[in-house]
Amino acid sequence: MTLEGKVALVTGGGGEIGKAYCLALLNEGTKICICDLNEDTSTDLINNLPKNLQANIFFKKTDVTDDNDFKDAFDKTIERFGRIDIVVNNAGVVGENTWRKTIEVNFIGVLHGIQLGLQYLSLENGGFGGFIVNTASVAGLRGCPVSPVYNATKHAVVGLTKSYGSEYHFNKTGVKVNAICPGAVDTVLLRSFASNSLDEKEGIAIVKRQSYTELENVGQALIKVLKDDKNGSLLRIESVGMRYV
Repeated sequence: MTLEGKVALVTGGGGEIGKAYCLALLNEGTKICICDLNEDTSTDLINNLPKNLQANIFFKKTDVTDDNDFKDAFDKTIERFGRIDIVVNNAGVVGENTWRKTIEVNFIGVLHGIQLGLQYLSLENGGFGGFIVNTASVAGLRGCPVSPVYNATKHAVVGLTKSYGSEYHFNKTGVKVNAICPGAVDTVLLRSFASNSLDEKEGIAIVKRQSYTELENVGQALIKVLKDDKNGSLLRIESVGMRYV
């Protein structure tokens, strides 16, 4: 897939992984709508870009758990750039004691993004086809006793990806659905993992055992998934490299 001139909508685009995605896409000539609740980090990203790239990206404050708000982000992106080719469902939180919010953002928010992506990108509806890429996690490939709700939401993202990333849906829409499963990445989310788990001491121990993945590599993983033209795939990325699982 050639990314030059394509248009992407990236949720959680103001966070560290979202920023890595946005920078990787911009370097490929893609135009972007950042959907995030954090206006400060999102506008900082835009303002720190070279002037020639600032015209290719804009911010829309978006709550992915709000149907109308999320839909409005799609409408605003089309108003600005005329089309959408790529939807990156990246917004995520961690919190075992605020488990409803964790489910709403990590699962329902991704489900909303997939459904809206299929609606707006579908060839049947006058769209151009394209890609939906979800940020899952290696946590979606194994268990974690101190963060069962977060873990379950990432398993759910894997399930959504493999189910929507099927010939059944592709033949109807022309949209391919894939996921990236990062290992430990030095982000605010990871740094808050222990205090938001069921057992802070064990959470700290888990974090200390991790080998870290560079943010730039996570951004390149997104480009790889898009250019490899996969459907229903999971790209696992850790410090030792990346591979489909």
